[in-house]
Amino acid sequence: MQKNLFEVIVVATMSAGKSTVINALIGKELLHSANEATTATITRIHDKDDLPFFSGNAYGYKSELIAEAHNIDAQTLREWNANPKIKMIDLMGDIEALYNDEAELVIYDTPGPNNSQDDNHEALTMGVINDGGYGLILYVLNATQLGVNDDRSLLEKIKEAVGKDPNKEILFLLNKADCLDEEKGERLDQVVIRTKKYLTEVGFNNPIIIPTAANYALVLQKMLNKALLTRSEKAELRIALDRLNTNLIVTSTIETEQKLKILNNIKKIKTEERVKTANGTVTKQRLERALMKSGFGVVNYLLQKRLAVINSPS
Repeated sequence: MQKNLFEVIVVATMSAGKSTVINALIGKELLHSANEATTATITRIHDKDDLPFFSGNAYGYKSELIAEAHNIDAQTLREWNANPKIKMIDLMGDIEALYNDEAELVIYDTPGPNNSQDDNHEALTMGVINDGGYGLILYVLNATQLGVNDDRSLLEKIKEAVGKDPNKEILFLLNKADCLDEEKGERLDQVVIRTKKYLTEVGFNNPIIIPTAANYALVLQKMLNKALLTRSEKAELRIALDRLNTNLIVTSTIETEQKLKILNNIKKIKTEERVKTANGTVTKQRLERALMKSGFGVVNYLLQKRLAVINSPS
């Protein structure tokens, strides 16, 4: 039996860390994050359980097949993104962090809409949003640059599109929360309050805001998957394990009951299995708990809830 589709659109302005957010969601460094302004295509990532690797096809503006690759990597995707003949990329692989027995999750990576060199980027992004086939938007904000990079203009257009359908939901990921400098007075709880005020002024009532640290989440995922880490990633891993606490969960604007459930789920993670690191070993329990505390425990919990009700009787 063919599964229903649950489509999630990921949108962000430049420098918010969108590619890293998607890589953290899928648990693999697949999308190239060096320069998000180069993303000139729509990429669809289909969650196909139990596939051993990601494969992909690239299509032109008349839906013609231009290229295909098995066991695809970030370099191939970078080349496809730079090809002006390619409009759409389809990737298929297993997003291991999410279970989708009832529905097939499809994540859309959209172009960075505020690239001043290419006005076509916003048109491509809004084309997907106005098409209306999705159920959820993940809008990635930069916690350190709130309200800049054309956010407001794009948000107003998205509000108008989403407001027409009560079944559509939007989650705001306040990414790079780990980059805030508390010594300079950049307290996360205050940034969340300012973000809520900003989004309310745009027209989003009671916005769901989830602080995230995608860089930490990705390096933790790579460690759990026993992938090789670069020297800088090894340093990032040490910092993530040292710094991550429940603050990103507690300061989110999800319901208190949901926060308590997620915090309880963290306590339930118990395994003494050890994973080798550059400086010895670390327990899988510590890695998995840290990943939950990166904000992606909240994101995955909410995504899993939506997936679970796709095929439930109305």
